[in-house]
Parts: sequence; C-alpha cells; structure tokens
Amino acid sequence: MLTRIWNFYLGQPELALLIAGSIFFALGTVALAAIALLLRRNTERKAATWARLENRWLAIALEVVGGAEPPEKLWALVPNEDRLPFVNFLLRFARRLVGPERRTVDELAAPYLDLLVPQLTSSQAERRARAVQTLSTLGQRRYAKLLVAALDDPSPLVAMVAARALARRESPDFAVPILRKMHRFVHWRASFLSSMLAAIGPAVAPALRRAYADPTFDPRVRAVAADALRELNDFESADIAAQVLESATERNLIANSLGILSHMGRRDHLDAIRRHLKTPEPIVRARAIAALGHIGDVADNPTLTAALEDPSPWVALRAAEALRDANALPSLSALAQANHPRAELVRQLLAGNVA
Repeated sequence: MLTRIWNFYLGQPELALLIAGSIFFALGTVALAAIALLLRRNTERKAATWARLENRWLAIALEVVGGAEPPEKLWALVPNEDRLPFVNFLLRFARRLVGPERRTVDELAAPYLDLLVPQLTSSQAERRARAVQTLSTLGQRRYAKLLVAALDDPSPLVAMVAARALARRESPDFAVPILRKMHRFVHWRASFLSSMLAAIGPAVAPALRRAYADPTFDPRVRAVAADALRELNDFESADIAAQVLESATERNLIANSLGILSHMGRRDHLDAIRRHLKTPEPIVRARAIAALGHIGDVADNPTLTAALEDPSPWVALRAAEALRDANALPSLSALAQANHPRAELVRQLLAGNVA
C-alpha cells in the first residue's frame, strides 16, 4: 500500500511538492506559535519579578525618603543579584520627586552606580545610552567626566543622550564641551538644539557668545548658539550679530543673526541689516525685513512697501507686518483695495487672519 502511494506521488511531482510545502508551512506556523508563547511567558515572568521587587522596596523607600527610616533599612533588602534592578527602581522613583526628597534618592543610589560604569563600553549602543542616562540622573556631578567623554561615543544616540544630560540649568560649565561636539548633532532639528542650550539658563550666555563669535566653529553650530542667545534675550549678543553679518556666508547663521537684531538690535545696527535685504535666500530676506521693521523708522517704509512685491510670500508677509506695526495703515489699506499682487495677503493681515 505504501509502495503504491509512494509511486503515485513520484508520478506527480507537482502534487508532491504542494503537499510537502503545506506540511512545511504548517510546521513553521506551529514553531512560530511556540516561540511567541515562550516569549510571552518570558515577558510575563520578568514583569512578575519586577512587580515583586518593586513591592518589596516601595514601602520602605517611601519611609526613607520621608525621613522615617535610615537608608540602611532599604539597602538591606537588596541582594547582590538585584543591585541593577534596584538602580532601575530608583531611576523611576526619582522622576517623581524634587527637592530634598530627590536628593535622598541620589544618596540611595550612590553605592550602586559604579556597577553601571562597565556598561559605558558595552557593544550595544542602547545599553551605553541607558547607562549614560542613569548616571546623569542619579549621579551627574560624580560621573561628569564620563558623561563628557560620552560626547565622543561612536553612536550619535549615545552622544546626544550625554549632551542632553549635561545641558541642565545647574550646569553651565558643561556648555563648552557640548558646543565643541555640537557639530555631531547638526542633523538634529536646529530649534531643538538651541532650546536645549537655552534651557541651561542665562549663566550659559557667555559660553554661547564665545562660540557664536568664533569663526573656527562650524557655522551651523554658531547658528544654533545664535538662536539660543535669542531665546535667552541676551542683549549683549546684538553687537556680535552685527559683526557676524559683516562676513558670514552660511544661510542659517545669517538668518539667526538677523533674528537676534530683530529682537534686540539698535539703530546703529541698521547698516548690517540693510546689507542683506537683496540676498537670494528668501529666509534671509524675510529676517532682514522683519529686523528693519522692528528697529527702523518711517524713512524705511518705502523699502518695506517695495518688499510687498517680493517673490517670496514670507518676505511679503514680514513686510506687511512691519508696515502694520509702524502704523502705516493708510498705505496698507490703499494696497488692500488696489490691484496689487499682495492685496489679498494685506486684506487678511488687516482682518487679523494671518498669524
């Protein structure tokens, strides 16, 4: 019987292949299901283990942070094999606290943080990044040199985690090493980088000014420094901006320098602004027109009116806003009624429909 079946399939190889493929597919499906089940059980087991550890530590941790118990009582609940999970527990716990309670968590973590140092040389970038994040959160000052060294990590992710960790309000002294490595992050959104630097606070302004004025820095880094100074409303940077505009050629550096003058410039900076009114770059023309509108006078209204016919709608919008802010409403109203290429834009601006 078996011989007949075998001979039958030998005579129809296509059918034999189809059946073999079906069997192989079915076995593969069963194998994948088994793997998924094993992974799920492993995940559930890890979650149960974590819940057990957290429940063991949480009540005592609250008492220690509240000052009712000494740290030693919590440390006694941490066997050697659970030291790294304990650090992860403290990391999560610390994010909920501020002030003295937050400092107590740092003290609780201090005896265990050295365990993370070897992870800074792990072959896995994600593990290195996690170690940098934990060390910066629970022991930044103690591990500052290692965090600065992480700015040179081969992984841009790890380097950025280190930069964000170092860019804190209480740490303006780290601004210089961050700025020296900022060229590694130029593919990140520039506004994010400038906000990160500005978040350090006014104490970072001197370092930003030095980088902004230094022609040896990457122009893109100088542009980020300029935008951070604008966010900080640093009036001392206005004179630097006027000097930068005399020789700068990189578009974003010029645009951000004009942005500084638009917010904090003076009449003696007008020549630096006017130099860029005819540049081929629309963003630069728009910033120049905006700056002219903020610090110019009525004699500049003809220039602003002419800019309404700029090919770029953004330049025209900045010109219309400048004329509106200069109380040149009769001129704008006349344009809104005339057969002007920007009449519709002016009408919307006057109606308050343009932000």
